[in-house]
Amino acid sequence: MIELVRQRLPLPEGEISFLEGKTDNSPVLHFAHATGFNAETYTGLLAPLAAKLRVLASDARGHGFTTLPSPAGAAAGWRIYRDDLHRFLKASGKGPYILAGHSMGATASLMVAVAAPELVSGLLLIEPVLVPRAIYWTRWLRAVSPGPDLAARAVKRRKTFPAAEAAFSSYRGRGAFRTWPDETVQDYLKGGLKPTGNGAEVTLACTPEWEAETFRSTPLGAARLAKQVRCPVTLLYAEQSTPPERECKDFARRHGRTRLIKVPGTTHFLPMERPELVREEILRLASAVA
Repeated sequence: MIELVRQRLPLPEGEISFLEGKTDNSPVLHFAHATGFNAETYTGLLAPLAAKLRVLASDARGHGFTTLPSPAGAAAGWRIYRDDLHRFLKASGKGPYILAGHSMGATASLMVAVAAPELVSGLLLIEPVLVPRAIYWTRWLRAVSPGPDLAARAVKRRKTFPAAEAAFSSYRGRGAFRTWPDETVQDYLKGGLKPTGNGAEVTLACTPEWEAETFRSTPLGAARLAKQVRCPVTLLYAEQSTPPERECKDFARRHGRTRLIKVPGTTHFLPMERPELVREEILRLASAVA
């Protein structure tokens, strides 16, 4: 198996950190992670693909080891995530790209495909954030997350642990991580913790405040972008899906070249639960656009 290697893209205001698996003369895949996670979270999904595809996976602003500033208000409408991904793809110079992503990463990838269609040969969207304009924002949040809304829950998240092992014990089998394999939780922590300088103590690389801001800044009506997409699309959504099924079907109705797949027995964390299916669909899309 080809190893995913940590790389850096220097920019005037900081660095974009990313993983790369090199396979020469192969289609190029970029994978964009979900809010609060990081590229390394998806190592188990992506590493087997590096034998057939040139794999890139970047840490978004405010996440993982990327050092671009994340001031209050910067996440509005997720345009900054779109623009950062666009800059990264242009600087990498390896396109056209198959863009895949999970949740926020899927929606940011969709936004790039609309803004820079010449860079994108195919889209694979996993549980994209497709919040309908027609319903109240708070009603949608309650529908996908019982109890306090996502932003309120995020800002209360514990961010510091005496050691990485304590973070693993805290997360393993609980909350959002309840369906994750142990190896995937460990990969998330490898890419999502940084030392505080106080012995073995570690803190979350994506601060609860930035995670909450990202949730509060979710763009509305992203499904309407479908009609502006020029490339083939595969959209995977879970049986216990976060995006409303109606919005997923509306996306496919607006974009006639969408392969729409509902995956039984899965939740919003479909890439962690069914990585083999996601890999199959990525390779299928890569073959279709070759």
